[in-house]
Amino acid sequence: MTPEPTMSGIFPVWLREDLTRAAALQYWKEPHARIVSRLPGLVEYRQHHFSPTDHGYWPSSPTVGTAVPATWRCDGIAEARMTGVAAVLTAPVHMREVYLDEQNVFARVLGNLTGPRGGRWWTDGHDPGVGHRTVLLLRRRRGVSRRAFHQYVHHRIGPALHQAGAGDLRTYAFLRWSPLAHPTPGVSHDNPPFRRYHGCVVLGTADRAAVDDILASTAVAGLVADQHTVMTAVHAFAVEHTEPVIGRDPRLGT
Repeated sequence: MTPEPTMSGIFPVWLREDLTRAAALQYWKEPHARIVSRLPGLVEYRQHHFSPTDHGYWPSSPTVGTAVPATWRCDGIAEARMTGVAAVLTAPVHMREVYLDEQNVFARVLGNLTGPRGGRWWTDGHDPGVGHRTVLLLRRRRGVSRRAFHQYVHHRIGPALHQAGAGDLRTYAFLRWSPLAHPTPGVSHDNPPFRRYHGCVVLGTADRAAVDDILASTAVAGLVADQHTVMTAVHAFAVEHTEPVIGRDPRLGT
């Protein structure tokens, strides 16, 4: 199939530790989401709330880390699709309220943009059989060009997971990271080079058990065999809940 190209943003977030997890998640998906929903230029905005315990289950291979470090375990990602370059360039004009509100719930936010056509939607998000999602955060191997990494994400990982039966599948390759992409006051943007992510995959399945079937597939085995040539880390996170703030399918909450 031919995936639909997107211009998107992926924003890993760390919740404030001085709030209870329940209170922080509730604030993120309600008051904060309402503020974001008023932004112009968004085709889709949804939150993926990660399980605090179910992560690090992508198949490992020599020199590719798959265990999520306890000191760098984010609590979720915001996934946004923009209408185009103009929406990104004018975003700072409209983002003041969002920026000021982030200190109410987040300790750290990392803004990653894909650039035009840097994202791919392999499915249209209308699959009623998706009851679970996994997010993969990818780290590019130093010495591998961004172009080669982008091709691997979109032309190897995407097709392999699609062949293995993943639903609601999206692949993203990021532009060079800069703290200026999301200059939130009162929130950390610390993102040391050895911790940075350079790409992301969101994949849906019927349930959590179906993820294990995909990981055991021949298609994924082929990925694992050569992932060391392009990446140094693949960190898998089980999504506890998806909040569809703006999107095509109101049934996305799981």
